Amino acid sequence: MPLFKSRRKTSRSSRAHHTLRRGGDIQKLHIKVTSPRIVMIQIMRGVTKGFKFALFLTLIGLISWGGYKGVKHVFIDNDKYLLQEINLETNGHLDHARVMRVTEIDLNASIFAIDVDDISHRLKSLPEVIDCDIKRRLPGTLYIQLTERVPVVWIECQKLNYPGRAKAGVLADKDGITFPCEGALWETARDLPVIVITDSEPNAFELGALMAHPDAMRALRLVQMFNERDIRSEWLPERLILRTNYSMEAVCNNGARALFGMYDHDRQMGDFLKISEHTRKTRRTIRHINLIPTKNIPVKFAGGPVLIKPESLNN
Repeated sequence: MPLFKSRRKTSRSSRAHHTLRRGGDIQKLHIKVTSPRIVMIQIMRGVTKGFKFALFLTLIGLISWGGYKGVKHVFIDNDKYLLQEINLETNGHLDHARVMRVTEIDLNASIFAIDVDDISHRLKSLPEVIDCDIKRRLPGTLYIQLTERVPVVWIECQKLNYPGRAKAGVLADKDGITFPCEGALWETARDLPVIVITDSEPNAFELGALMAHPDAMRALRLVQMFNERDIRSEWLPERLILRTNYSMEAVCNNGARALFGMYDHDRQMGDFLKISEHTRKTRRTIRHINLIPTKNIPVKFAGGPVLIKPESLNN
């Protein structure tokens, strides 16, 4: 019989947490105590926090409202800042009257009440406008700066009811973006060359968008090539007619007709200028020339032959 008996040790921590051993794992059980009093205290704390948050939002709203009324009184309702002048700057032909019709600017409003973003959106929606910049200048001036498209050619297509060179016609800029001829634009564009298209899909010439007609784009590039060269005015094209899917005919200001292909325009343009200069020196006028062949280019001359020895084309 043992002399001393082992005593079981206890502690407060063993009473607060019950530790169980299962399969060698230690698990601690946490006991959560609830009562009506504790629940009520938690509810009151939540109500207090909600009330404080609502009060904070109310104060923010009152401050915002007071700030708005103050700004409105100092700026919007102040006669000092009423719209007094609209300064329009543009590289094209949009005038004040059309700008006012498109934007519907209130001439009696404060300069701060005018929505410049809306005005900019309305003007940029016009097919002939590339960009728009609007600024306010105190006390009452509105600056509108427009960048408009510069027309290069007319588009004529009977199938699409495009009349060509007319006040109600359709123009295209150097990039192939189409837009209508509006207002004073007619005075500038009336003498531009015409691209004549015999057939086209209905959506190939959407206003304000790039021409979706490959042959028309090739004709446009040929017109630009004429404009970039130092060419006599009588040899410039008055119109370019898309004849087939592989050829187009340039009708020059002097009545001469030159048949170009859809490709190899550099070589064809060089031959055209060389032959035109040669015929001018020999006092003849070209009636028709086919520039598609690379050799033995067919040329028809107007009138009878002139008994002058022609100079070599290589001179």
